[in-house]
Amino acid sequence: MLWSPNCQLLYPFENQANDYSGNARHGTVFGSGVYATKPNGGRCLYFDGVGDYVATPSFGLSGTVVVFAAWTRCQAFAADQHLIGEATASPTIGFIGCYREGGSAYLYWRYADGTGSRYGDCGVFFSVPFNDVWVHLMVGCDYAGKKLYTFREGKLFKTTTLSGTPVFPSTVRAKYVGSYSPTAYLLTAGYLKDVYIGTLETCPPVAVLTANANRLMLGMNPIW
Repeated sequence: MLWSPNCQLLYPFENQANDYSGNARHGTVFGSGVYATKPNGGRCLYFDGVGDYVATPSFGLSGTVVVFAAWTRCQAFAADQHLIGEATASPTIGFIGCYREGGSAYLYWRYADGTGSRYGDCGVFFSVPFNDVWVHLMVGCDYAGKKLYTFREGKLFKTTTLSGTPVFPSTVRAKYVGSYSPTAYLLTAGYLKDVYIGTLETCPPVAVLTANANRLMLGMNPIW
């Protein structure tokens, strides 16, 4: 499996949390570790919302843009569900986090802006017919340009202007797939597959982001 040099992490979740990015950032599965079959082929990891998450090794990012993508089947749940997170919400240290708001269909991207923890609005992402069914999401956060681009099923879904001065998440530390932190807090309830983190030095045109959202949805190598 070949991936672009911009790929920082790729977990297909076929049977283990092996990293296919070439960076050997293999994950550790906590909780039940139940694997299921995705309806249109391949395997996926099930998260029951109680103690299930995957911890990555510690690593930092570089550039100005972070791209997060995944196939998800996210169930309605009372608490916020972090599809990916880090164990801090420091106002001055950059961090990443993508979560579904508890009791709603809203999706948010979390970031620091030097003075506080902020929330980039990705819109009512999980509305019918995408609630509790498989849907591909991609979020491209342009920290330098203060823009957040959310894609659903390979199409641009929402563009958001970020407040403050977003701090790029360069600090070396672990990421948590399906959780906010290693204390098993704000857990995903549902399924995840093909979890991808990529970085870019500059933000490409929206047309290029859209093309690569489609490529990631199809399991293809993005061409930035």
